[in-house]
Amino acid sequence: MRRTAEDAEKTRLALLEAALMSFEEKGWRGATFEHIAERAGVTRGALNHHFRSKTELLSAALEWGWSSYGNRLFTADTADTVVDPAGWLTSLLVEYTTLLQDDPLFRALASTTVLVAPQVSGTSPDKTAALDGWRTRIADALAAVESIRPTPALSAETSAGMVLTFLQGLTVTAVTRPHDLPQPDDLGTAMSALVRGLLTM
Repeated sequence: MRRTAEDAEKTRLALLEAALMSFEEKGWRGATFEHIAERAGVTRGALNHHFRSKTELLSAALEWGWSSYGNRLFTADTADTVVDPAGWLTSLLVEYTTLLQDDPLFRALASTTVLVAPQVSGTSPDKTAALDGWRTRIADALAAVESIRPTPALSAETSAGMVLTFLQGLTVTAVTRPHDLPQPDDLGTAMSALVRGLLTM
């Protein structure tokens, strides 16, 4: 029976998810093709059909993960952020931190990014490209603040870089010291204070 393109895409997505979970659980060496295929519920041959090497699989999983979660986090149209840029940015930071704490796949993406990817030579810059897109979207949203603060101390681009640096810091913290992340009861207040400080500089 011939597989459809839809079936092939489902298999590919299952492999990407299984790869991230396996890399988090087993590390680079322990996450074998056999283990990843078994976790995805497919044969080793199916995995080989989609990815020629573990490095290629890692690169694809990182690019897919950061792009997919970026699409989820940036659901609001940039025009919507003009009304309340501080509220939008606070919501973004709260949702990102909540995902790190509650979403096993996002935590696996963070862990793989921080602990596995640096060990592997030859990984593509796709993850960086996805995060560059995040920076652009944040900068576009923060540019709306300039209508409120005609002479801001920091440009929207610089502020966006600071936000991205903070997000990356949250990612490292989630992997290395998760108990240091703001807890749910304080999360909204903590992020709101951070955004207020950033936008009033």
